[in-house]
Amino acid sequence: MAHSLPYLLLNKEKCHENIQRMVEKAKRNNVKLRPHFKTHQSIEIARWYKEYGINLCTVSSFQMAEYFASDGWDDITVAFPVSIYDYEIVNNLSKTVKLNIIFSSYKNLIAFKREINHKVGVYIELDCGYNRSGVSPDNTREIALMVNQISQNDLYQFKGFLTHLGQTYSAKSTKEVEGLHRKTLTLLTQLKLFWKESFPEIEISYGDTPSCSISDDFWGLDEIRPGNFVFYDIMQSSIGSCSNDNIALALISPVIDVYPDRGEALIKGGAVHLSKDFILLDDQTKSFGAICPFSENTWGEPYKGFWLKSISQEHGIIASNDFEQVNTLKPGQLVVILPVHSCLTVDSMGEFFLSDGTCIETMRKRN
Repeated sequence: MAHSLPYLLLNKEKCHENIQRMVEKAKRNNVKLRPHFKTHQSIEIARWYKEYGINLCTVSSFQMAEYFASDGWDDITVAFPVSIYDYEIVNNLSKTVKLNIIFSSYKNLIAFKREINHKVGVYIELDCGYNRSGVSPDNTREIALMVNQISQNDLYQFKGFLTHLGQTYSAKSTKEVEGLHRKTLTLLTQLKLFWKESFPEIEISYGDTPSCSISDDFWGLDEIRPGNFVFYDIMQSSIGSCSNDNIALALISPVIDVYPDRGEALIKGGAVHLSKDFILLDDQTKSFGAICPFSENTWGEPYKGFWLKSISQEHGIIASNDFEQVNTLKPGQLVVILPVHSCLTVDSMGEFFLSDGTCIETMRKRN
C-alpha cells in the first residue's frame, strides 16, 4: 500500500509487549494501572489494553474523556486541573462515567464555582518538584483548606492525592530517576498516613513513564499512570527507561537531497511531524531523532554517527561526523526517524499505519 510521506509506522507486537510488561509490573506491586491515553489518542489501541484486563484510564482533557467514553471506557481520570469552562462537559460526562477531576490549588478549587449535577471523584494535585502545577506536599495548610472545602460538597468524593513526577524526563541516568522516585514516595506516604484516619479509602495516584518503567518499588502507592511506555521514544531510551528495541513507533521519511561536502542530508520531516523536542547527545549536540535503516515495513538499529541535526516546519537535516557515510544515503531513499517524544509526534501526525497497511486514526485526526 502506498502512503503519503512522511507517515508513522507502528509495530503492534512491540506495543503489546510494552503493555503486557507494565500490566505485569503493576500486578506484582499490587497497584492499579490507570494508563495515560494522551500518548496514543486512539480507540483502537485503547482496546489492546482491555485484552490485558485494563478497564480504567487517564486522559489530558475532557474532550479526550468524551472520545474514550464513546467506546465504553467508564472510569476516567482527567489529569489536568479543572476550570470554570469545563463545568458543562463535567456534568455531561459524569452522567454515565465514573469521572475523576483534579484541583491544583485552593484558588483553582474555589474558582470552580459552578453547579455540579452528578457525583465526581476529586483529587488534589501535588507538585513534588516538577514545578508545573499542584500544591507542595509541605504546604499542609493549603492542603487542609482544600480537603475541608471538598468535604463540604456532597457531590465531591475526595479520592486523595495525584502527582506527576515530570522531572524524571530530564534525568541523565536510571540512578537519578530512582533517587527522585524514592524521595517522592517518602513525601506521598507521609501525607497519606496523615489523612488516612479521616479518609480510610484515600488513594495516591502517581504517574510518569521513567520511574514506572525503571523502579520496582511502589510502596504506599495505589495506582500508577504512565502513558508513554506504550510506544517509548529516544528520550526514554536515553534516560534508561527502555532500550531502542522497545520503541514501537517510527516516522518514515524520504531523503530529498544529499550534501556530502557538509556531511548532511535533507529529509521531508520537520516540526509539523515530529514536534521540536530534542535530546542532548554526549557531546551536548542537539538531536531531534535517531536515524535507522528502513526495509519491508520494519526498521533496524540506529545508524552510528547519524542524527537529526535540525528541523524547521517541513524540513529535517540529517548530519553525520563522517562525510563519506552521508554518501550512502540517496535521494528517494526512505529512512526511519525514531522520535524524541512519541506523544507529540502522534499528536502532530494524527494517524499510524501497521505493517499490513492498516490505518489507525487518532482522536486528533477524527476531529
